Amino acid sequence: MRSSGETTALLQADLSTLITALWFEIDHGDGSAASGFFTAGADLTFSRRTFHGTAEIDAVYRDRAARGPRVSRHLASNVHIRRHETDLVDVVSALVLYAQDGEPPIAATAPVLIADVFDRFVRAEHPDQAPRPWLIASRRIENRFLLPGDVLAVPTR
Repeated sequence: MRSSGETTALLQADLSTLITALWFEIDHGDGSAASGFFTAGADLTFSRRTFHGTAEIDAVYRDRAARGPRVSRHLASNVHIRRHETDLVDVVSALVLYAQDGEPPIAATAPVLIADVFDRFVRAEHPDQAPRPWLIASRRIENRFLLPGDVLAVPTR
């Protein structure tokens, strides 16, 4: 039998892996598979702009890709479980974003954004059959540092 500490550590590792996999999809893909990390009715909020449901989340990343080539690296760290219930987990993580329009290699740059990311994960309806046992029901990205003049590739207002 696992102790509460072991269970929390395993859950934190699992959720950290999911967070990293989502950012990997956005950085190395075109974001077209990003909505697969969310529930059908999920909310995704960038600053003060919220998108509801996977159709709107898909549109965000379609619009991002339509802008043209972009190099980005979303670096997530400091994953912390704020609340844990049987089928729901609230997590906060830190995000450092390096991004710029164009083709790689891009000249070295400072991060365009440092943010706190608040995720609410819910257990998938059929976790044994789902590609991911946990899905994001809501994600809120709160900017903490933003480089003046830089353009984010997603709408924030």
